[in-house]
Amino acid sequence: MDESKKNYLIYILFCFFSLFAIFLSFTPIKTVLSDPRIDLYYTHIPIIPIISAFLLFRKHKALFSSPVPAPLLGFLVAIAGLSLHLFIRIKFPDSEYSISLQVLSAILFWAGTYIALFGLNSFRQALFPIALLLFAVPISETIMDRIVLLISSASVPMTSLVFTLIGVPFTREGVEFYLPVFTLVVGPECAGWRSSIAIIIISLLAGHLFLKKFSNKLILVSVAIPLIIIKNGVRIVLLYLIAYYIDERFIEGGFLHRSVGYVMFCVVLVLMGFLLRFLEKQEARKTEEV
Repeated sequence: MDESKKNYLIYILFCFFSLFAIFLSFTPIKTVLSDPRIDLYYTHIPIIPIISAFLLFRKHKALFSSPVPAPLLGFLVAIAGLSLHLFIRIKFPDSEYSISLQVLSAILFWAGTYIALFGLNSFRQALFPIALLLFAVPISETIMDRIVLLISSASVPMTSLVFTLIGVPFTREGVEFYLPVFTLVVGPECAGWRSSIAIIIISLLAGHLFLKKFSNKLILVSVAIPLIIIKNGVRIVLLYLIAYYIDERFIEGGFLHRSVGYVMFCVVLVLMGFLLRFLEKQEARKTEEV
């Protein structure tokens, strides 16, 4: 078989295995997306495979033009993923972690077929978009609740600090703030999970696309985490101030309530953009010096 026909067969097999991986993950993902908590926890999941596919296509010539298959290692990984998927689906279909493990095993299966068809060198080059698929793994309810509680709990002292800095009198008992006219309760819904996970993913993407040094990529993501906490604290205070001085409907929920979150999300993105630009210039300067 000549090289072009061999490569064509590899591409056909890759498309087939990709569709099969989608089939494996379709039912658990469908279950998650029909969950009433989708509005709070899982809105990012459908976009992740699209982003990964775009990143792979962006480098498709380097990744797929000269495949060096590693069938033994690749199919061992793929079989491990498929075996885990079947084991979980048959033995523990009702487990709290069943959906997470089913999707994770589908990704493992697909990664194994990638290695088998295109080789380890191509896999290393495609590691970021493949690893990004882990964000499409639904986190179990227990773990997710703990993460959201951690974020909302970290937002409480930040809210206290902002109220203190601007001179608003308050009494705090745990997560409750007793303020003039209103009492605020900083609950899990105040964690801003959707914007928080979006900021993390965007910072990872920006680092991958625009930065070369791993240390700078790490700085970008590391700065995003405290910015998320600051954003939450400032957003809670802004909601109170707007409700107190303008319209109390801002604090009751709905679009007016969410609009403050949208504004704070955009502010964080602008700040991250400034940091990204600074890190880019720093890398360019060092390259010129060399």
